[in-house]
Amino acid sequence: MIDTDTSGRLTGRMSWALRLEVAVSNRLLTYAPKPETVPSAQWRRIAPVVRSLGFLAVAAGPYGPDVIMTPLARLVAWAESQGLPLEPSVLLDQSTVERFILVGCRDMAANSRRTCSSQLRRASEALLLDQLGQHPPIRLKASVTLVAPYPPTEIAHWLIWAQSLPTPAQRRNACLLFCLGVGCGLAIEDLVLVRGRDIHAGPTGRALVKVHGRRSRTVVCRYAYEELLLAEAEDIPADAYVFRPDWQNRTSKHIASDWLAKYPRIIGRCDGTVLQTQRLRTTWLVDLLNAGLPLTVILKASGLATLHSLSRYLIFLHDVPEEKAFDLLRGVAA
Repeated sequence: MIDTDTSGRLTGRMSWALRLEVAVSNRLLTYAPKPETVPSAQWRRIAPVVRSLGFLAVAAGPYGPDVIMTPLARLVAWAESQGLPLEPSVLLDQSTVERFILVGCRDMAANSRRTCSSQLRRASEALLLDQLGQHPPIRLKASVTLVAPYPPTEIAHWLIWAQSLPTPAQRRNACLLFCLGVGCGLAIEDLVLVRGRDIHAGPTGRALVKVHGRRSRTVVCRYAYEELLLAEAEDIPADAYVFRPDWQNRTSKHIASDWLAKYPRIIGRCDGTVLQTQRLRTTWLVDLLNAGLPLTVILKASGLATLHSLSRYLIFLHDVPEEKAFDLLRGVAA
């Protein structure tokens, strides 16, 4: 019930709340993005959808119209260009938002992309719970920034670094870590379980690595690193772990980072002072994607379960020239 004073007018507090609600509604109804954000012709088509989402988002929180409308406009504009249904259950689905951030925001600066991601994710989670009764997925781990692949020049420098450490044990640890990362794409949880018997030469001299654990598989090492991998693994006993064999706790998160921190780079032409195992795996994955390998082959070799797992790497792929793209799409003439 609305409180009134003796003359029947709204009390000051309620009057202020209504004025605020009217002001918010006016900002939502009059909002229009800049033409460089959403072209005017497209905005005329999607404006009702964006404003409807804006009303829902502001009601659910946590942002006001001045914050959330531009990210929502970007999202809806991208969804329309992708041919997606312009319905809240599709637009606000977590997979749609994640795909938009990874693919639809490639032209944005890194800081702007992170801000847009944070705003849309929070608004999406609030709306899914408030309007659709869906709880957002539990996020056990979230990376603030994507880990970029190493450029070829840095790969060459890190290879020199690995082969120039002072003692044979240090060189072997570094070379095996390097080859299993950038040559075989092993994540650290896979790499630390590899034993001497798991690395062997296959047909035509290629190096094969048997991977244990929750993503059991056999991986073929990339040609550029197979000779070094086989040479370093040759004298390792069959039952011995190839990387840091004296380390007892193979599930420790610090088994690689702790060791690498002791041996900063010797050369000064890399953008990081310590080799990063995650970047080595990213480099391997991006190289395979750029080489045009079948996605089923990449998924099986990497231990990834779904194509969605590869979508985060799309921003690192090379552009294909238009003529080559036309030839690929056309296929080979019969």
